[in-house]
Amino acid sequence: GKLMISVMSAMAEIERENILVQTMAGRRQKASCGGWNGGFAPYGYELKDGQLVVAEEEARTIADTFELYIGTNKGATYVAKELNKRYTKKVKLPNDLNKFTTDFVKRIIDNPVYCGKIAYGRTVNEKIEGKRNEFHRIVQKDARKIILADGTHQPIVSEETWWLAHKKRKDNAFRSEKENKGHDYILSGLVRCPNCGNKMYGRTNGRKM
Repeated sequence: GKLMISVMSAMAEIERENILVQTMAGRRQKASCGGWNGGFAPYGYELKDGQLVVAEEEARTIADTFELYIGTNKGATYVAKELNKRYTKKVKLPNDLNKFTTDFVKRIIDNPVYCGKIAYGRTVNEKIEGKRNEFHRIVQKDARKIILADGTHQPIVSEETWWLAHKKRKDNAFRSEKENKGHDYILSGLVRCPNCGNKMYGRTNGRKM
């Protein structure tokens, strides 16, 4: 009886792994063909029959986000404030905020879906150290494992506009890292948030008290 239970458990584990591999392969294939892999539609789009369709009111917000970001020498915080003056944010996800934030603007600019592309594999699951069967999402650092294909959906901004905004984001991130050079935070990346499990990093505050 114990032997049969062990064999059946092993077979069930193998079957689960096979299903997972086949599912991931199917998703990668669909992304390679420009299809949306399910889940919530990104801000600016809505899902109809499994396809991304432009939501006109939200799309105007997206277009203004890119225009404000590349049309000024300001950063994402300034853009978020301007968006809150012009629009009322539609709440689409559970526990979502009803206002535009700096993080929201950064996510918009970093997402190539808005220039008609489908990106798959930009984040991966990482096991939380010290936790059993608990994972959290992290950014995929190996660009070779990310699929970027022409999508079947309608873009909201041009590729040129998206790349200009994306380049400014990268330049600003590099400049911020350079300015903070020289400050040592010995626990950066080692200390984790007790709630979400994400790694915590030190950051310099330029304001004087």
